[in-house]
Amino acid sequence: MYTFALQEIDEIKGRLKIFKLLVNGTCEYDEFEKEIETDGNLKSELITIETRLYEIADLKSLPQTKFKDITPKKASNKEYEIKTHHLRVYLFHDKSTGRIIVCGGKKGSQKADIKHFRNIKKEYFNQKP
Repeated sequence: MYTFALQEIDEIKGRLKIFKLLVNGTCEYDEFEKEIETDGNLKSELITIETRLYEIADLKSLPQTKFKDITPKKASNKEYEIKTHHLRVYLFHDKSTGRIIVCGGKKGSQKADIKHFRNIKKEYFNQKP
């Protein structure tokens, strides 16, 4: 069983709030950012993702090549993927909260990352009162 907490990203100000999801006290997105920063070669793509988060918070329309709705047909909460050439970030919309970032990954692990993302999202909503 997971323990969930939300942490608002204070640096991103806009009409829509953006949160990071902490699972058992750890933020998978923060771990992903650290890994990319340590590797160094994809840092510019990480900056691009942060820019897209600002645009999403301001409710700007982005093309599907940059911000894609990946919601399955019968799902009740929207799922999104922020894309760069090599990196992906997965988030969902919680009507009572805002957009919640769950995790990130590289293009090569996309299928496994989406499966993991959906499992976390399902647990989050199952535990929500």
